[in-house]
Amino acid sequence: MLEIRTPSDGFHVAVPEQDFLTADEFLGWMSTQQERFELVDGRIFRMMTGAKQSHNVVTANIVATLLPQARSGGCRTTSSDTAVRTGPATVRYPDVVVDCGPSDPDALEASPPTLVVEVASPETSAIDATDKLDEYRAHGDLRLILFVDPDVMSVKLYRRGGDGRWDVERYGDRAMVVGLPEIGASLALGDIYATLDPSPRPRLRLVEEPNSR
Repeated sequence: MLEIRTPSDGFHVAVPEQDFLTADEFLGWMSTQQERFELVDGRIFRMMTGAKQSHNVVTANIVATLLPQARSGGCRTTSSDTAVRTGPATVRYPDVVVDCGPSDPDALEASPPTLVVEVASPETSAIDATDKLDEYRAHGDLRLILFVDPDVMSVKLYRRGGDGRWDVERYGDRAMVVGLPEIGASLALGDIYATLDPSPRPRLRLVEEPNSR
C-alpha cells in the first residue's frame, strides 16, 4: 500500500501501490473507505467536502421529489454514494442518481443508471460542464443528465433522443417543470429551490450602438 497526501489539508489515505487502477479495483478499495474519492483515468482523487447549505438543500430537495415518483416505476433514487462507471478506469459519484436496473443490494455501482444530477459548486462547476458532461454523454445507458446551480435559478437538462443524439433544455423560472418521462417523474423548479431564494438567471441583452453623427 502507498500513502498519498492531499495538498489542501494534509490528509493521508492508503491506496493500492500501483500507478493505474481499474474501475473494479477502485470500487473494491472504496468499499473499505470512510472518505469520498473518485477515480479519473486510473488515478484517485479526493472529493471536496463541506458543501454550502444551498448545495445540500438542492440535493435533498431533488432526492425527496424524485424518490416516490421514480420508485413507482421500479427505479431507485440515491445521493452522492452511488458510483457511476464512466470508463474502464474512471468512476464518478454524482450528487443524485436514478437507477432503473435490476435491484442488487450488494452492488457497488448503479447498473444501469438512467439519470444523473450534478449540483454546481465553485470548485467543481468547470469540471462538471466539461469532463463529466463528456463522460456522461458517452455512457451507453444514461438518458438524462441534469445540471443545477444552487445559487442561481438555472437548470440545464441533457436528454438523449431515440436517435442517440443529445438535446439541451434550459429552465430558469420557478414556475417551470422539467418533464422526466424516462423515469416516470417530473421536477418543478419550485421544488428544487424550496426554502431557498436563488438569484434570477441572467438574461442576455443586446447592446445598442451609440447613434453616429
